[in-house]
Amino acid sequence: MKTRVISGVVIAILLLVVLLSGGYVMAGVLMLLSFVAYNELIRACGVHTEGVKVNGLELMGYIGIALHYFLMVIYKDAKVFIISVMFTFFVVMGVYVLTFPKYKAQQAIAAVFSFVYAPVMLSFIYMLRIMDDYGRFICWIPFVAWICDTFAYLSGMAFGKHKLAPVLSPKKTIEGSIGGTLASVITGGIFGYILSTNMVHNNNLIWVFMIITFVAAIVSQIGDLAASGIKRDHGIKDYGNIIPGHGGIMDRFDSVIFVAPMIYGLAVIML
Repeated sequence: MKTRVISGVVIAILLLVVLLSGGYVMAGVLMLLSFVAYNELIRACGVHTEGVKVNGLELMGYIGIALHYFLMVIYKDAKVFIISVMFTFFVVMGVYVLTFPKYKAQQAIAAVFSFVYAPVMLSFIYMLRIMDDYGRFICWIPFVAWICDTFAYLSGMAFGKHKLAPVLSPKKTIEGSIGGTLASVITGGIFGYILSTNMVHNNNLIWVFMIITFVAAIVSQIGDLAASGIKRDHGIKDYGNIIPGHGGIMDRFDSVIFVAPMIYGLAVIML
């Protein structure tokens, strides 16, 4: 527990520095996290070939990540993401067909899936950061997923009786889920109040952020369970060990990865 707490504090400090810095620093850190998360996923999903440092499918994924972040920083528009996604799809499938039967179809599919799952979805934090007017504030919202996770755990311990997903995650409860969601919505309301009274002067932001964090709480729990499902399917406990006490990047950022693109979409529509 001590190791987990210390790691959590270090992550929080680094997160503060990165989000406040924005720009190339933020993009660079997110790209590094994406490389690690992608590596964790392709190993979990069986894309990686034992005894080979980087196989052809993996290499195309890494090139796709570099292209994705390059386009994002240059054009600053989520519309260009379709280029990096289609590029990665085509080059991965190109390696698959040109080297057939070296790789299985499941490996090629998992390579593209892993690229979209972690690098693309995680990069929406940067897109939130560069939004006009609200960007430097909204980029914090995906991390409400951690508040949801913390209070879901505490609520589950105190009141949990009914299982949320008994087969996939026996310890999670409906009561815990409700507690985590309420904590997220309250956090969103507080955030909106501070923003509307001190910076933007728009009282509607309180309700907007409560709605956004409500959706974020639901999506974050799905993201958490989805990551757990992949681990169970492949018989692994953690995606990695890069973060002491937490596991890998996918173990710590699983819910944030799910939440970031959803928050971006809601922010574009509602703000």
